[in-house]
Amino acid sequence: MGQGRSNISSSPILRAIVLALFLSFSVTSASAAPPQSPPGEVICSPSDPQDCYPRTFHPTDKFQVVREGQDIPPGLHVRLNITTGLKEAKINVPGESDSSLNGLPIDGSLVVSPQPDDDGQQTPKGAPAYDPVGKIKKPQQESESFTAATKMLREGNLRHNHAVDESLDGLDELSHDMYYGLKIAEDTEVVRALFCLMVSQHVPVSTGSFIPRDLRAASILVGTLSNNPPARNKVADAWPELRDGHCPKSDLTLGQALFDSLVPTGSKDAADVKKSAASIKAIVPVVNDLLKNDKMRAEFLAQGGMERLLQVLVLEGHEWAGAQRKVGQLALDNFLDADMGAKLGQWPTAPSLDDRQCRSAGRSPPDGCWDHHVARIAEANKHQQGHWSTDLHDKLSAARKASGSGQAPGSPYDSGMAHSSDAESSEEAKDQPDGAGETQHKLSGPGPSPYYFFYLLLVVTVGVCVLHTLGFSVLGAFRRLLSRR
Repeated sequence: MGQGRSNISSSPILRAIVLALFLSFSVTSASAAPPQSPPGEVICSPSDPQDCYPRTFHPTDKFQVVREGQDIPPGLHVRLNITTGLKEAKINVPGESDSSLNGLPIDGSLVVSPQPDDDGQQTPKGAPAYDPVGKIKKPQQESESFTAATKMLREGNLRHNHAVDESLDGLDELSHDMYYGLKIAEDTEVVRALFCLMVSQHVPVSTGSFIPRDLRAASILVGTLSNNPPARNKVADAWPELRDGHCPKSDLTLGQALFDSLVPTGSKDAADVKKSAASIKAIVPVVNDLLKNDKMRAEFLAQGGMERLLQVLVLEGHEWAGAQRKVGQLALDNFLDADMGAKLGQWPTAPSLDDRQCRSAGRSPPDGCWDHHVARIAEANKHQQGHWSTDLHDKLSAARKASGSGQAPGSPYDSGMAHSSDAESSEEAKDQPDGAGETQHKLSGPGPSPYYFFYLLLVVTVGVCVLHTLGFSVLGAFRRLLSRR
């Protein structure tokens, strides 16, 4: 009878131990698995909270626009639409040609066609160099307004009248056409006049409802250079001459004036701040396009151009939001985002600096403070889905890891967004109740080992089994005692 009772009691114990081991491994596997993004997660447009779309781009067999902030799965066919300037993607089909490009001028640097073997043929001596850029079709009749506007700029005839503003307005529309954009770029005097109009402090004001002439000049230059590689190359070739020349009524060279125009005003007057922010927002895209040229990008870095742009990110206030977004886009397009044609590894090169050093630098921080100020902006906008600073922060951190240009020796700075807010300085942490300052560290730390749960469950199971066995033993002894009586 005792043996039978033992078998009965040991059977649930054995089942409990097996069940505990199974659950322990299940918990271990679940806790060790990396967190997955919630299915169906959506993000909303910064400009329209009602315009929401999936965070992960869903491709089809047709090209679709990749929305701001969307993650692109690997292996897709991604292109930049030269007409709209938008990134598009679809399912990649090896060997498939893009029929949408038929009849369009093709930039050979973007669409590469396989070249047949030359069968040993040699290029004749003195033959012109091969131009990989497709031929741009000339219109049947050149615009008379284009001829009049370029003549006006070449002669410096920019009087304060309605006709001048109308002429600049028309030239702005034509500059987006590849033919007219190249025609503008080929005329060095017209390009010089546009740059001087953009950066000069003595620009005649516009008339009526026309936008300011410095902003209009910047818009014409962006139309000329954007998605028009031949035009960019022409301006880059003429840049040494343009850079060393002077604008009317200015002692500075054009190159110096352009660099100075990237520095925000020190005035506290609201009107001056608004004007400076609008001007920088218009000029930065022009610089962005110029930096697509290797020589101009190297010159920009050598002269501390990224430090000047950082002065824009230092500022707080809603009026600077647009200019800061343009600065962030420049950093991504040219140095951090390979999908947008950036040349990785050229910047950043200086080690990142800590919070204290960057705060004490005031309005003119060194290049090593990009991490600090990008993280600060990202923290301030962490509730805004798809904010540009999040992508910039992530790619800047990745560039630091890839190049090994992390924080300076002895620097306590952590470039993570959780430590970027000014409100979380070490001085304020001292004033918090005991344990409050540890909350952030616990949330951002690695957490308990997954084996911790295995051992915990195993100990509990063994304890239950021991109590179970003891219970049966006591019960058996009690029954034997009663049976003797």
